[in-house]
Amino acid sequence: MKEKRPLLTISLLSCGRTKTIKKCLDSIVPLMQKVDSELIIVDTGCNEEIKELMRGYTDQFVSFTWCDDFSKARNAGLEKARGEWFMYLDDDEWFIDTKEIEDFFLSGEYKKYYFACYIQRNYLNYNKQVFTDTWVSRLVRLEKNVRFVSCIHEYFSPLSEPYKLLHSMVEHFGYIYGSKEEERKHIRRNVLLLQKMIRQETDTIRWWTHLANEYRAGEEYHQMQELCRKGLEHFKNFNDEETNRERGSFYCGLVEAELLSAYYEQAEKDVEAALLDKRNNQVCQTRLYNLGADACYRQGKYRESERYCEKYMEYYDRLIKDEKERQRQEAFFAQTAFEPAGRYSALCFYILSGLHLGKTEALKKYFWEFGWNGTLMLYNGFVGEVVDAMSRFPYEEEFVRMAETMANRPGLGDLWDKLLEIEGAAKEKPTPENQEHFYNLARIFSQITVPNHYVWYLKILYGDHIGNIENADECYEKMFHYVADIFQLDDKVFEIAQKYHVDLGAQFAKIPFDQWRMGVDAFFANSTYEKILDRTQIVRNSMPGEGAAAHESTVRYDYFFMKAAEADVIYGNNKDDLTALQSCLRTFSDRCLAFYGQFYKDSAFQGEMELLTKPCRAAVKIAELLEAYESGDRQRIGESLKAAVGVFPDFDPAFKAYTTLYAAEEKAKLAAASVSPEMRALAEQIKEKISALLRQGMTAESYQILQQLKSFVPDDPDIPSLEKQISMRFS
Repeated sequence: MKEKRPLLTISLLSCGRTKTIKKCLDSIVPLMQKVDSELIIVDTGCNEEIKELMRGYTDQFVSFTWCDDFSKARNAGLEKARGEWFMYLDDDEWFIDTKEIEDFFLSGEYKKYYFACYIQRNYLNYNKQVFTDTWVSRLVRLEKNVRFVSCIHEYFSPLSEPYKLLHSMVEHFGYIYGSKEEERKHIRRNVLLLQKMIRQETDTIRWWTHLANEYRAGEEYHQMQELCRKGLEHFKNFNDEETNRERGSFYCGLVEAELLSAYYEQAEKDVEAALLDKRNNQVCQTRLYNLGADACYRQGKYRESERYCEKYMEYYDRLIKDEKERQRQEAFFAQTAFEPAGRYSALCFYILSGLHLGKTEALKKYFWEFGWNGTLMLYNGFVGEVVDAMSRFPYEEEFVRMAETMANRPGLGDLWDKLLEIEGAAKEKPTPENQEHFYNLARIFSQITVPNHYVWYLKILYGDHIGNIENADECYEKMFHYVADIFQLDDKVFEIAQKYHVDLGAQFAKIPFDQWRMGVDAFFANSTYEKILDRTQIVRNSMPGEGAAAHESTVRYDYFFMKAAEADVIYGNNKDDLTALQSCLRTFSDRCLAFYGQFYKDSAFQGEMELLTKPCRAAVKIAELLEAYESGDRQRIGESLKAAVGVFPDFDPAFKAYTTLYAAEEKAKLAAASVSPEMRALAEQIKEKISALLRQGMTAESYQILQQLKSFVPDDPDIPSLEKQISMRFS
């Protein structure tokens, strides 16, 4: 009895990808359960663990020694196939669903066709945000003469019509590489194979277009450009349907390479030349209009870019619903016109060209097509250009909706960059025009709701601009909530708060302490001393008049004023006066120890003090130093200074100054102690003599005597006054 043929043979080529093989196999199980099928695995190098896994799905294996020829590997599985139809896939892809394929066979529809295509979604990143969809002819009726051809990018030959488009889809991650080196190695292998095939079969146009695509993948745009020019020349006299379709790849690839290399003028010329070739199909023409819009826009030719966009829209609308005809005409580089990247780029150029020409119609019509909640493909700089246009155009309500949509989209940093740029221009050059542009945007963005401090900042500025801030306290509360470092906000924020009697103290109290602390730390680490002094005064003014001391003791104020005292030590002008420096050090030490004393046991302030911050450890050493000074213990003072240096390096200049000033003070004390009462009495007589000489105009003589006086009573309080008088006489 003759063995019954299965309806479908599925052939899987596997090199043993451990991360994807199970997902691949599991995805075809529903198809095999519903359609009479067999599974053949062509093994090109699987280990025993993978083989054991695959035995749970089939017992049909074909061992194949890899020889850089995909067709030979595929044909090894094809030769063993018994099914009426044949389907193949790789172990780095898997079906999302197989329902249409199942229905194709279960309904008997397969009897009307010779082959079928389904969709391969090629991802370019693992988060699935960037991808291309391609129809692949992976299902074929098994006729005796059907074989795989081409050692790379293999395909069935011959294929007869009619054929069916199925919307079942496989996800493919094979174009994502672990490293640039791995990617280059893969591309290099393909390039060498394709170059060899072209040498062997020069007139097979398919190899040429595949090679151009490999150059694009490897970012070798010069080679891509040269190959496309050679292809146009080599096939210029061919006029069959396949060549005419693939020739479009050369035109589109050539222009794309020129755009990627910034040869915009040449790209425009080549688009114009390509559009004159009437052999190009409509998909190719659609892409050429797409590319022409790009080339003209980048040269500032906005009217020309707009016209190209309008032609693109016309062709796109004509073909988008005719899936079968579009698939028939598609080829490398040309099919991009109907992918999201091509569509969105055309919309971007159409909108931006219109804006440059003073029109908002395209913006209002097509802005919402971009899919703001999903994968977003925008021309680089698109958002900034739209914001800039909003600043220049008369106010429209729809601008508010657009602004809110963009502001709520994560990752659009250029939106905020452009707002800051326009605000910066209004500050640096406060011309009426710059001011108008900024407040036009402030009006728009002050009406949106988004968790961003800058929006509330604009509400405050615009409200002040028109003389009416609605719910000023709420605006400040929201702004402070969404910004970590409130003290780096513009000075105008605090000026407006005072103008509208905003209770900053009440708003400060609503900020979670951790947020307050991080903001304060960032502010003191990145601000000038002048700005620190200004913000310290603002914080001090925010305290209520009654019970200020109690209010100051709250944890937020304790922390801020501790950091302010720290800044005084580091930046303050107190390093030439021992008393002032001691006062500064004491203020910091007292505030720091009082603050951290609330949270640590006494034992934490002893020994190595590993739990404490470096400034706090320095505060302990400062307290010891000042205590030693008050006791007059010179040895302890020296030991304390030595122990303090290096604990918190930012304080080391202050400790160095302290050492110098203390040494000078001790020297003066020793000098004063060595002067006898008789010597001091003589000094009084000499000072009277100096004054008399000055009255007589004998300046030089008085100067010589003063120098002798300084040598034995350097601490005499009248010496500086006498020096000044003599100096004035000399001048």
